[in-house]
Amino acid sequence: MDISSEGLHEDTMHSTPPGQHLETGAALMAWGNAVKRKSGIILAAVLAVMAVAAAAGFLLVRAAEDRVTEEFVARADRFSIPADWRLEDSIVRREMFLCMDTNPCPSIAKRWNAGRQLTVDDLKAISATSGFSMSVEGTCSRRPNVGGPTTVCSSSGTDGEYDYKLNVTSPGKDAGVDLVVLIVEPHN
Repeated sequence: MDISSEGLHEDTMHSTPPGQHLETGAALMAWGNAVKRKSGIILAAVLAVMAVAAAAGFLLVRAAEDRVTEEFVARADRFSIPADWRLEDSIVRREMFLCMDTNPCPSIAKRWNAGRQLTVDDLKAISATSGFSMSVEGTCSRRPNVGGPTTVCSSSGTDGEYDYKLNVTSPGKDAGVDLVVLIVEPHN
């Protein structure tokens, strides 16, 4: 049978019947929407898992930081500070995963007003409560020619993990009281 004799043209042999293009387009569109919907669900699930993992990681790191900070504060509290000293300032810089400041973390700075002038024996007695050796420097006596606040004596030592320093400061010539500052930082 001769194709040309039936009146068919070559370009109509491979064409689809009218309306079938629309059905195929609609089917492709429905399939594309289903793929988009599934991709959206998968993407949302992946993002949700990532968010949960990040939150869990944050909480685990924060819990570890808090444990280190609690232990650190307990170490600083090993000093037996006389009950009549008045705490004027206490700064605790907690442990942090990323410590991006000039102050080390963790670190503690506490300041007391001793209510009187201290002696070297007073400083040695407080230093002895630390449980490790601390060296004392200075006389704890203000030199008569020095004006303004000045350190009159200090005590320093380490427990191997942290460095401890007690500074005794005379705030002025006629103050009659000393200020004591405890600084605790990670050992160098």
